[in-house]
Amino acid sequence: MTLLNSHRRFFCLLILLVGTTARGELILTNFSATNLIKVMAIGDSITDDCVTNGAWRLFLQPQLETNGYPFTFVGRQSSVVVSSVFTKTKHEGYCGAVIGAGGVVSGPVHGYAASDVYLQKIVRDALTNTSPDVVLVMIGANDIGRGRNPYYVVTNSVVNLLNLIYSYVPNANVVLTKITTLDNAGLGYSVYATNVPIYNSRLQVLVNQRRASGKNVFLADMFSAVDYNSMFLSDHLHPNPPGLKAIANEWTARMQTIAVRTNQITSVLINGGADWKYSDTGQNFGTNWAQPNFDDSGWSNGLARLGYGDPATATTVNYGGDPTNKFVTTYFRRSFVVPWNAVITNLNFRVARSDGAAVWLNGQEIFRTNLPSGLISYTNLALTAMTGYTAHIFYPTNLPVTNLPTGTNLIAVEIHQSAVTNSTLGFDMELIGSGYLLPTPSLSITQAANNLLLSWPITNGYSFTLYSTTNLATAGSWTMTPALPQTNGSQIVVTQSPDTRAKFFRLQRP
Repeated sequence: MTLLNSHRRFFCLLILLVGTTARGELILTNFSATNLIKVMAIGDSITDDCVTNGAWRLFLQPQLETNGYPFTFVGRQSSVVVSSVFTKTKHEGYCGAVIGAGGVVSGPVHGYAASDVYLQKIVRDALTNTSPDVVLVMIGANDIGRGRNPYYVVTNSVVNLLNLIYSYVPNANVVLTKITTLDNAGLGYSVYATNVPIYNSRLQVLVNQRRASGKNVFLADMFSAVDYNSMFLSDHLHPNPPGLKAIANEWTARMQTIAVRTNQITSVLINGGADWKYSDTGQNFGTNWAQPNFDDSGWSNGLARLGYGDPATATTVNYGGDPTNKFVTTYFRRSFVVPWNAVITNLNFRVARSDGAAVWLNGQEIFRTNLPSGLISYTNLALTAMTGYTAHIFYPTNLPVTNLPTGTNLIAVEIHQSAVTNSTLGFDMELIGSGYLLPTPSLSITQAANNLLLSWPITNGYSFTLYSTTNLATAGSWTMTPALPQTNGSQIVVTQSPDTRAKFFRLQRP
């Protein structure tokens, strides 16, 4: 009998599965062609059929199906079927709907009296006999366009709507969205266009707060997705077909960030409205400030949107003592974490800025926008001013990446003014990473002379440590194996001497 065979019964190999998130998420493996994801589309005329049959839902169905989502729309209303392209027609869209009581339309909509066309009533009825897995909520344009206070709409109306949804479907994934611009919009809505960024920024704060409390609330960004110049009908209130398709694209992108797949990952690494370190002293930091090991312990910190002169600002930064000679450059830093089992191959930097920005990743400048080329100084002005709604658009920059480290990474951003007399400055960023997931490492055992070798692959197991116990009945009995691991080619190896006691091993991350 060989040494390995004589001691095999004393060694059992276990693997502790780690790396899953604590909060619940939509796991696509739970669904199939016979167990569909139930998606409820809720909203006003941009979701309803009163302008375009099927609205953005017409474009969303083929996108979700092409991307491998087995789903169906649920709701009490129905659109007209469009051949094989649009067959899932149920929805909860109501022309003219607002969020909280009472309705603002002049007549009944889908059987609701005019005064009852508001979501807090409609959604209560809709959820009585239906439990959607995903709720897509596109609402708010009528609230803001009719002059309702944007702060109150978020902190009261939207909060009550969320509470209502979760009272019926506690585990639902709810995706809210920023509303589109009302600049030049009809029905007199353009008067209140400046309240749109306020509403959108407060909505971001609410979403972040709810996610921090453990709720599956997410935020889409139709404000940035629907182009002001080319994606609206003549009323500049309702999106045209390209605009509706852009809305569907944005919903699909957000679905990808909340879906856990076995072969790929799309994850929001930095949320809009996140907390950033910043320096607003007017100091010239050169390039050292963007290095991961730079000491920013003396910097201020605050939630985005960071800036001044804008009612959508969450954290006001300093511009110096002279309003006619403001600091040109303000510096921002924030870390983000790549999960141990994720290989990120693409980063989507979505930057809202006024005016110019240079973005650094782990000490290297990776792109700049609205800034001159060549060596950049803290006195360099941005090329043009971002005014009006453009300052609040999150402009995307997609970059392929290789060898992005797992664990902590650093983003650094410098924002440059276009003139020292500018009345406003603003900065916010969302970072979305995509790539693929590594499998959990496998632990194996082999014989070498008079010893046993326990090994696992470096590729997906470098962050794991070998633990052992002689007593499976006691949860706290697992201890780190004292033998030092060695590398041998592509494997991590720990040498163990044979033991007459039964011993169990497992890989574990800290």
